[in-house]
Amino acid sequence: MPGSLILVNGASSAGKTTLCRALRDALPRPFLHFSLDFFMFDANVLPRTPEGRIRDWQQLRPRVFEGFNRCLPALLDAGNNLVVDYIIETPAMWAEFRHFLSGHDVFLVGVHCPIEELERREQARADRRIGDARRDAETVHTFTPYDLELDCTEPLAENVQKVIQTWETRIMHPFDMT
Repeated sequence: MPGSLILVNGASSAGKTTLCRALRDALPRPFLHFSLDFFMFDANVLPRTPEGRIRDWQQLRPRVFEGFNRCLPALLDAGNNLVVDYIIETPAMWAEFRHFLSGHDVFLVGVHCPIEELERREQARADRRIGDARRDAETVHTFTPYDLELDCTEPLAENVQKVIQTWETRIMHPFDMT
């Protein structure tokens, strides 16, 4: 039996990874946490310059994203439940996601965060480009319908419980391309 996917979408520095890790550990069934961050911020996956920057990113980016998206249905079809943090940046990315996940059980969570808080978090992190959070915040929630929307300023434990309660009581429907 295919697994279920909880997809957490939001701007950079909104707390998606923190939420996904907490969900992974709190959900009543086993879930794997899967993220593009594993490729982007683990120095052992992508080729790097001596300064530590990703080398040839413009060339690699489309293939890495498509490969990541293709991994999701394969993992689900093998029976794995996934909690995934992602930044759906464009309508084209959203269409690709829908294409690859059509027919699967997908629960969409939008994480909203005030721009001031995003920028504060972005400044505090050493691994993010300044300005990405603002750019993301202006677009990521404009074309994706959600099953649940969260405020990143609410306590993590409350947001985890909201996701679990809403996910467990939802009417399950296969994800489609509409």
